[in-house]
Amino acid sequence: MSVADDRLSWWEMPYRIVQTNLRLTDARLDPDALARQVRDFGATVVTFNVGGIYAWYPTELALQARNPFLEHGCDLTGEMLHAAHRAGLKIVGRYDLSKGTRIAYEAHPEWFVHNKAGKPQEYNGTYQACVNGGWAKEYGLKILEESLPRYDLDGVFFNMTGYQPYDYGNNYRGICHCRNCQDGFAAMFGRELPEREDFSDPAYPDYLLFKKRTSRAASQRIYDTVKRLRPGAGVMGNGRGSCDFMRLELQRAVGRPAPEWPHQAGELCRWGAARNRGMAYATASTNFLDYQWRYASETAAHHLLRFGQTIAAGGQIDYYLLGLFEQDNAAPLDAVRAFMHWHKANEEHLGPTRSLAKVGLYHSRATELHSGATDAAKQQTNAFRGAYRALLEGRVPFDFVSDERMCDADIAEQLAAYDVIVLPNVACLGDGEAAALDAFVEQGGTLVATGETGAYDERGRRRERFALASFPATRLSLAKNGLETYIEIGADELNIPRTRLLHLDGWYFYHDAKDDAERLLRLLPPPKYGPPELCFAEMPATDNPGVLSRRHGCGRVHYLPWLPEWLYFRDGLPDHRELLLHLVGGASRPEVKLTGAGTLEVTVRARDESSGCRIVHIVNYAGQRGSAYEEPPALHGLRLGVRNGGGAAKALVAGVTIEPGAADDDYAWLDLPPIRHFEVLVLSAGEP
Repeated sequence: MSVADDRLSWWEMPYRIVQTNLRLTDARLDPDALARQVRDFGATVVTFNVGGIYAWYPTELALQARNPFLEHGCDLTGEMLHAAHRAGLKIVGRYDLSKGTRIAYEAHPEWFVHNKAGKPQEYNGTYQACVNGGWAKEYGLKILEESLPRYDLDGVFFNMTGYQPYDYGNNYRGICHCRNCQDGFAAMFGRELPEREDFSDPAYPDYLLFKKRTSRAASQRIYDTVKRLRPGAGVMGNGRGSCDFMRLELQRAVGRPAPEWPHQAGELCRWGAARNRGMAYATASTNFLDYQWRYASETAAHHLLRFGQTIAAGGQIDYYLLGLFEQDNAAPLDAVRAFMHWHKANEEHLGPTRSLAKVGLYHSRATELHSGATDAAKQQTNAFRGAYRALLEGRVPFDFVSDERMCDADIAEQLAAYDVIVLPNVACLGDGEAAALDAFVEQGGTLVATGETGAYDERGRRRERFALASFPATRLSLAKNGLETYIEIGADELNIPRTRLLHLDGWYFYHDAKDDAERLLRLLPPPKYGPPELCFAEMPATDNPGVLSRRHGCGRVHYLPWLPEWLYFRDGLPDHRELLLHLVGGASRPEVKLTGAGTLEVTVRARDESSGCRIVHIVNYAGQRGSAYEEPPALHGLRLGVRNGGGAAKALVAGVTIEPGAADDDYAWLDLPPIRHFEVLVLSAGEP
């Protein structure tokens, strides 16, 4: 694909966005000066305010507040649009239809969120609009109908759409009980709204479905309105509603439980690629720490780590500033500017690409939403992230496989790209999902599943039998928590030198094994502990396996009836990671191998089917220590083995060409230059 392909929309080609989230007091900015700054920064697109809570143009709608800092009659949106186009930039108009000011609330309080006590969700003079109210369904569309015909915007972006039960101060404000929600929920399910967002309330599973349906309908209304009024404008969304391309936001939330998750950019990109196949996506790296501290800048090293992950996962670049370039804490700006210009110089290799990963990590939105109905609910997120870490730190290129695509007509073709799919405690599986996964195994694929995988349906209801016919067990008989014991590795099992015991803390899932299932590893009875004199086992290993394995058709399923990936996330002992990597590696040979010290992420991508050119991304996490993101040390002595390789490689960051060395077991080996933040290697299609 050519970067300049005029058959594509601009968002289907490489792009770099600077998002200016403007304050009311920025109303006196110079549009031409800002456009020059954005262009000189290396960006191709600027995001600029249009309307919603406040209008940045001369609105005639009485309930849309006007920016009080704009001079009378000033059309700052129009001036900025012309300035951006004169500078050769695209412009994305930013709307926030999620809230209104007091003038809208006092005119129509029924349009806005109220909790069961009738209290509105107000924060700093703004009122949260109800998804089912008149502001969202009618008046917001009037704002679009007024503004879009006036402005030839290249794209539009809508902030904070959908249900928002938490305010900007992270205060939980409760379920909306406005008349619109009450009537809509009763019409859809014939019952009253739940009292609380918890599975102890029998109406809560229905409420999850209600939110999903109404949010999608609201998103579709906005999308259809934009396309009717301005067909050529791209709608940038969060990937869950109707949109043309995705903006996935990266920021810390200081209230999130430790440890800090350093893989947010790669996780979001992988989700976007799996959830909306073929759609372009970017991750917006927020310049600030969190909502409450929007003037406290992230470190340059953190931005570069995010950017490295983003391009490694095929994403484009979005940089999000509160206000303008004149920041009180400006330390990251020079590094981000340098990255933008590097990206521009190398965008031929950084446009939309396809992954060549042979391993899939199953992302289950149903399990996310309904984990509270399962036995091991608290372990769901960290089990997923433990598997993510294990694959990444094992330097295994991997994609996400999304449960939201599993009923696609071409799902068999989608899954055929993978040798292995890992299901980390994917408790909730629908019948269609299970059938697709069973067919994948029957055709020769391998599943590696843990915990309660398939013990519930897609709405969190307990199944009598596991969902997967290919599974090596028929049903989950007992989920037992609180175990403090070990999984024993037999003398001839696994290749983990000098390790015979894997610690198990928490859950073991007793099950009825199928007659043709093979047992690997063994659960030990909980040993005594206390004084050292009493720390010994008195009983032999049980018949309960650490891994239950079974052939199905041409493939195999490995079931681990415990949560080694969760333990790896929590404790970080490498033996749990090596167990998972052993099962994955036994069914898949990677496109590349990377040797040498350091925590490094590896991905392999390609531009198109015809070029034969592979692009390898390597991301260095050495600068991340807990919640600190500092300048990483450059890693030396790394070697890359390329399967069926043989041609030279161009290192885009180091700016050097690397000739391959001797081949070994179908891999041609390259001695890599030192890698600091990340490296991108373009592999030629030379003969091996």
